[in-house]
Amino acid sequence: MDRQDQLEYGFGTAIFVLDYTADKIEAAEAERAFGETTKENFWRMWPHVRDWAEALWQIIEDERGHQARPALDEELDDVGGGG
Repeated sequence: MDRQDQLEYGFGTAIFVLDYTADKIEAAEAERAFGETTKENFWRMWPHVRDWAEALWQIIEDERGHQARPALDEELDDVGGGG
């Protein structure tokens, strides 16, 4: 596995685990339950991670977002049922 594959695998795993954690524990409960080292690392690292993730999300949104938007041409906006 090359470096790019390792980074992609690590990122995919991390985003899955973060999403899983967010579904399983409320933020206030996590603040009470998580240890000081975990909270310190999150507090220290999150601003950089958030900025990077928002930039990546925007690039993907710009690339794919138009696919989820309604058609601007009424000729292409066929909902069926007409006659």
